[in-house]
Amino acid sequence: MKKKSTSKNLKIKIAISVAIIMILSFFGGYFTHYLIKGRDASTASWIVSVIENNYCVYDEETGKVKEFTAEDYAEALTTLLDKYSTYYTPEEYSDVISTSKGNNYGVGLAFLTTQTDCEIFKVIGNSPADKAGLKKGDVVKRGTYKNVEQSFSDCEKLLEFLGACEEGQSVTLIVDRKGIEKEFTFKKEVFITSYVTYYDSEISGKFHSQGMKKLELVTAPNEDVTGLASDTAYISLVQFEGGAPEQIEKAMALMKERGRTKLIFDLRDNGGGYMTKLSEISSHFVYGDNGKNCAVAIVKDKKEKFDVYNSTKNLFNEQITEIAVLANENTASASECLIGAMLYYGRAFNKENLIIEKNSDGVAKTYGKGIMQTTFLNIYTGEALKLTTAYVFQPDGKTTIHGKGFTPIASNAVEKGTAISRANELLAN
Repeated sequence: MKKKSTSKNLKIKIAISVAIIMILSFFGGYFTHYLIKGRDASTASWIVSVIENNYCVYDEETGKVKEFTAEDYAEALTTLLDKYSTYYTPEEYSDVISTSKGNNYGVGLAFLTTQTDCEIFKVIGNSPADKAGLKKGDVVKRGTYKNVEQSFSDCEKLLEFLGACEEGQSVTLIVDRKGIEKEFTFKKEVFITSYVTYYDSEISGKFHSQGMKKLELVTAPNEDVTGLASDTAYISLVQFEGGAPEQIEKAMALMKERGRTKLIFDLRDNGGGYMTKLSEISSHFVYGDNGKNCAVAIVKDKKEKFDVYNSTKNLFNEQITEIAVLANENTASASECLIGAMLYYGRAFNKENLIIEKNSDGVAKTYGKGIMQTTFLNIYTGEALKLTTAYVFQPDGKTTIHGKGFTPIASNAVEKGTAISRANELLAN
């Protein structure tokens, strides 16, 4: 948790900025003094000093003695840390903070690095691509920029193409959508990320704005989610950060206003986010005895110290009689915490209503990330180090999903793309 929970299938390249952020795990040299104490600090500093002053190896390309940078030392020490721990340069950390608040720049498309084609993995809410009408699952075939058309055989070429596009200039992508070619034109620009989408049998609701203006929930006829009964609402949440709590609150209020009493809550491809956002969002899905706030997750650090993350309010809509939760192999971290809390407190939800899509191996389970990261800022330099600092437990303080994930009952292990249909069946009974 914290943020981005990632599985091997969530190694996402995001075409929302031109820069490619290098993921580093540690930083040697003087920065070591801020992070390590005593003899370890002296040893680390001594090793770096000896290397800098004595190690002689020639760069075969330049023919000159290689000079090591902070990034080189970071790579050398990578094996000390897990894949969730990361070093950020001042510029990278500034970008991380901005993005965590929902501030973004670019076109808003994400692709999996494991793909052989250019299938869109995610369209970021309220991005230029989202407002143009592009959808997850579209396969990008060609693009046109400044009257020059280019075909794409892989994501690398597509990302290079999008990276070269200038802000404010129109770009057109031609995609294959279920065998039909469609054309979409948009511009690279700054935008605020939308995390929540609402549907019922008659309308849809998306959070949109122009530029960096405040997001507003815009409703329109429902064209994308079919089969919903007149008493059912569908709400998706893609991440626990930025304005997600406020957006969930508005979507839940819309559901109540429209008299929907059953909910399909979609957490597929939600890789997690910040525990503080989890606390706020959980207020709509759990509550303790007598309507009190309750523990959502309990974390334990290396010193065996426990901290409790509680729901911040009791905002549960008592009109809701039943909830079905959708998940997949990329449902991780804070998403799994929320599922665990919902199962623990059982407010209109139980394991019989947990629906999980099968992965490519035919296995239906969530990712299984039950550890939390904390980011430490070097106030002198602006650099930051994100480290795994605690294990996360469900409200009982004993159960963890780390390395395990959640699995559904046999009838709720479904094929990709059929989760909503299964939820409709369950809620109809």
